[in-house]
Amino acid sequence: MPMLPVDAADPRTTSVIAGSRLDLLDALEQLEAHRPELVAPLVLRDLCQLTYDEIAEHLAVPVGTLKSRIHDARRHVRASLQAA
Repeated sequence: MPMLPVDAADPRTTSVIAGSRLDLLDALEQLEAHRPELVAPLVLRDLCQLTYDEIAEHLAVPVGTLKSRIHDARRHVRASLQAA
């Protein structure tokens, strides 16, 4: 399994706009509690900036499934951030 470039994470470049890092962490914790399968795809795409193909390979899921999970994760996180 290839190493992931976790040091590339930059919360300022996520597609989900958070008022603060703590808000984003809280939103990810809520997502983890309700839909844990959505967290890794979102983090790997939006924070680690991996490609869809890299993430799909790492998680062993089809690209279509991956894109659906990222879409759902962004929707849930966005709603959590707007409620905060």
